[in-house]
This record gives sequence, structure tokens and C-alpha cells, in this order.
Amino acid sequence: MGNEIIRNIKYLWDSILENVYPKEDKCPICNSYIDEGEMLCRNCRCKIKFCKSNIKISKSNYEFICYSTAYYSDIIMELVVKLKYKSEFICGEILSMLMADYIKSRKIDFDFITFVPLSDKSFKLRGYNQSEVLAKELSKNTGKPVLKCLKKISETKDQIGLDEKNRWLNLSKCFCANLKITKKYIGKVILIVDDVITTGATSFYCAEALKKAGAKDVFILTAAKSKI
Repeated sequence: MGNEIIRNIKYLWDSILENVYPKEDKCPICNSYIDEGEMLCRNCRCKIKFCKSNIKISKSNYEFICYSTAYYSDIIMELVVKLKYKSEFICGEILSMLMADYIKSRKIDFDFITFVPLSDKSFKLRGYNQSEVLAKELSKNTGKPVLKCLKKISETKDQIGLDEKNRWLNLSKCFCANLKITKKYIGKVILIVDDVITTGATSFYCAEALKKAGAKDVFILTAAKSKI
């Protein structure tokens, strides 16, 4: 509750400052001036390596399609890192804009958006969930509502440094559907949003939880794709 109040106060304060001292139209990556209506300069945007194909993540009796907007390198990596670790929310706006463009180009159809959750401990430490930030910004760009459909019910080891097998074991049975709103997504198509996909373990277990809870279908969309 305390962190949420602080975030709301910060948001209001930033809004006041933006009106009093309007931000210059500069690229958040290289600080060069950008064209009107753009969020990245042409040079930085040209460096982005967009993904041209989707992947399928299969395990047990389930299979889910995962879309990724771009590869986790150069500009995209910097945007994700600044959003995730430096609270630069403008980077979340840029990533979500690119994700929205990807949805339109691929004609991905869904009923509403959800996001990969953090554990309570991780959320308190960071103060926000970067995947939730992306989901809410994506909602603005697509007009689709956001629902908090998932919960992380157990702490896990940091995925960094774990091989593929242990990444999957580390995340097994740590996600569940939010039973308080289950009725809202039974028979619906859900889009799960996350920042980066590496092995696909996190995305798969989240999608599996929603499918078992009654979702008609589940798609996954990440801002970036790493190793998978």
C-alpha cells in the first residue's frame, strides 16, 4: 500500500513538472532530437532488429504461440533495462508502442490483456512490475482492457545463471490463476504480456495456469526475445 501511494504521488508530481517544464523532444537512448510524434530518433529505430516469426512453446499436453516484437539486443535491450531497473517509464511507453504496431501487423486477436506477475517480495523491492507497465501502456494503444489474471504464489531463485532444465524446474508450480476474477476469462482469448522471453518457461506456466482455469486460448507477447 505504501509503495502504491508513493507511486501515485510521484506520478502526480511528474505530471505537474511536465506541464510547468515541458520535456524536450529528445531520444531517450542517444539524446538526439526526434521528429514530431515519434518517441525514438530514426537512427535508433533503424538499429532495432524486429522478429519476423513466432514460436510455439510445448510441454505436456499444452502448446502456446509466443510472439516477440524484437530481439533482445542494442536499442531494445537498453529500453528494457532502463524500464526494469531504472524506473524510466518512457521506455515502457516506447516498447508498448512497438508491441502495439506488431499486434496490428500480425492481426493478433484477443479479448483482453494480462501480464506475468511478480512475487509480493519482488514487487515490494522494485515498487512496480515492468510487465504490468507494458500491459497498461499496451491497453492504451489497443483499447483492450487489462485484468490481473495471474498470481505468483512462491518465491523462486533468480533465473540468471540457471541452465534451461533448471529454469523450467525453478518456475514449475509457482503461478496460478487469480480465482477472484476467473469468471471473467472463461471462454475468452487472453494475451499475456512480458518484457523478455528466454527459455519460455515463465510464459508457458502462466499460459498453462490460465488455460486450466478455463481460458479459450492464450497467446504470449513479449517486447523482446533472447535465447529461445
